[in-house]
Amino acid sequence: MKRTSLWLSLLTALAPGYLQAIEDPLLDLSLEELVRTDVTSVSRKSQSLTDVPAAAFVISSEDIRRSGARALPDLLRMVPGLQVAQIDNGRYAVTSRSFNGRFANKLQVLVDGRSIYHPLFAGVLWELDPIPLEDIERIEVIRGAGAVMWGANAVNGLINIISKSTRNQTGGTVSVGGGTQGNAMLYARIGQTLDNDASWKLSTQVRHADASRRDDFGGRSNDALDNAVVDFRFDKSLGNGRDFSIWANASRSSTGDLWRTQPTFTPFPTPSISLADQRPDQILDSQSLVGRYRWIGDSGIESTLQGSITRSGIDITAFIKENRTTYDLDYQGRYAIGAHDLTWGLNHRSSNDEMSTNEPYVAIAPKSYTQQNTGIFLHDDWTLLPDTLKVGIGGRADLTSRNGTNYSANATLLWTPTRTDSAWIKLAQAPRTAARAEKDVSILAGVTVVNMGVNIPVITYVDGDNKLGPEMSRGVELGYRKQFSSTLNADLTAYRYRLTDLRSGTSSGAFACFPNTTIPVDYARCGYFGLPPGMPVIFNLSQTSNGAAGWNDGVELAVDWLPLPSWRLQLSYAWSRLRMDRSGNPTVDADSQIAERAHPRHVASLRSQWNVSSNQQLDLWLRGSSAYDRLRLIELTPSTTGTPTYDRIPAYLTLDLRYAYRWNKDLELSLVGRNLLHNHRVEYVSDFIPTARTQISPTWMLFANWKF
Repeated sequence: MKRTSLWLSLLTALAPGYLQAIEDPLLDLSLEELVRTDVTSVSRKSQSLTDVPAAAFVISSEDIRRSGARALPDLLRMVPGLQVAQIDNGRYAVTSRSFNGRFANKLQVLVDGRSIYHPLFAGVLWELDPIPLEDIERIEVIRGAGAVMWGANAVNGLINIISKSTRNQTGGTVSVGGGTQGNAMLYARIGQTLDNDASWKLSTQVRHADASRRDDFGGRSNDALDNAVVDFRFDKSLGNGRDFSIWANASRSSTGDLWRTQPTFTPFPTPSISLADQRPDQILDSQSLVGRYRWIGDSGIESTLQGSITRSGIDITAFIKENRTTYDLDYQGRYAIGAHDLTWGLNHRSSNDEMSTNEPYVAIAPKSYTQQNTGIFLHDDWTLLPDTLKVGIGGRADLTSRNGTNYSANATLLWTPTRTDSAWIKLAQAPRTAARAEKDVSILAGVTVVNMGVNIPVITYVDGDNKLGPEMSRGVELGYRKQFSSTLNADLTAYRYRLTDLRSGTSSGAFACFPNTTIPVDYARCGYFGLPPGMPVIFNLSQTSNGAAGWNDGVELAVDWLPLPSWRLQLSYAWSRLRMDRSGNPTVDADSQIAERAHPRHVASLRSQWNVSSNQQLDLWLRGSSAYDRLRLIELTPSTTGTPTYDRIPAYLTLDLRYAYRWNKDLELSLVGRNLLHNHRVEYVSDFIPTARTQISPTWMLFANWKF
């Protein structure tokens, strides 16, 4: 309460200053011009934001700089409809419109059009920096289905990270920062224009953070983080509408984890189980080479051909080791004829892995696998009334090695009665193909204790299902954008999606390691888990299935306002509700309840950017989320009712602050404070691997940025 009062007092004290501030324009463009900024991720072509029939949001390079964020997921908190939870120092759970978790798998993420989602679990390893934040031109976020353009797995949204052209990165830059909790960062870049048509740049970023404090058992966690990324880009204009670009990127992340998964069974005098900490170290690495060629043919067809090769590795001590090579090839064509604007394309991905695991805690078969996906799409934007009414329709077919052929489709109607109003409706179908982990991995997923006269440990073991089919999303979105004036605009979206064939568990049996009257004994399988005959332990077996279904509804709002030329306010808010069906199958229904409860209803963000003077900036970011629940994976207190136990992740409201002072045109100093309203909080409790909860505490960092 005291910190909230301080925040209110600060705003009250600053209000007169806003009115007296030197009114240096905060933006080079008016808000009216900003909402007409081109985006490319919706229809794979350059479109004004006002002409996009989708829930779109753009994070500019200036937004990135003034946010004070040091990790990519923290930037995404400003987008309505995205749910971001910090797991520990480097790991994040990020999703669009529900189903968030460490291995969230319904959000497609691209860097310059190249997918960075991991084929093992169809999600993103956020602790592995894909690109330095200073090198990002903008981030285009599309909420809702985008599978027609970008393939199966763009189910609930798409994030496209677009890097800066080397034309805008000539000269040199060094940025260095350090602060509390062992936080340190270094960014350096050098670039050069070779001639009127060619330029290059080379950049690197290094981050470090000391281990955070545990929230469950006290002491320090095992999440000290060291990240490094090197990025090279070369751009060449070939004339006559042709250009060529090449990227080379290498990144490495070193961190650790803390799991309470090392069991000790004590049969006498009273059966019991205790769990000790495991402290695996984790090393991730990735190296990519990407090339893109764009040209305009004699017939007027605009074409883009992009190819890449990526080698990546995961090494988690005593858990899993993976070496992977991925090839991507993508062709896109565009041709306008009369009232029709046609876009079509073909893409292919081949990803081969070599894996080893620590059985019996986690097992995978086969040890090596090549996953291949090939897709083809066609989309038409048909202008019915110039500048007023436009219809879009598209379809896609994906041939996958895991789930056969999947089909995506969408249809849109965009109405722009005036230059300041636009309304749209979108119908879409988007599948999500099964990931390798869902089909091929078996894992120890949790431990509880039940009272059967005596306390008996029950271990949950989940097997993959090689026959697992794709998930499916079908729904409708409605949107309205209004430019009230050159200083105020708003964007409102409502959606409803029907989700079917969702992942859930299906009970596949149980076995005991000791004789009893109800559960069969399987001494051979007990031996596989290192348990001798007679040990009073029960294994509850579950298999991944397509058993769940439900409805996903929500409303999202974004408002951008310039009260003064030197002061900008940006509000985003999202309300969402996940309602799962009840099938009568107790295992599926339990999983459905878990999904519903692990879903915050409200997420909001309010950013204030103020140019205090020509050389000073003050930025405040107030953000928060409502509470939600997570199933407790480890429960050693005997259950008398058989009902699961949940952990509450409390609602939170926090504040970030950034003050910047420009010493001269080449040197800027800034002070950044993050998570300032509480001594500490927890944003995440593990949904799959029983990891330790970590505290998010206030941090302060001082940065110096020098250009030369």
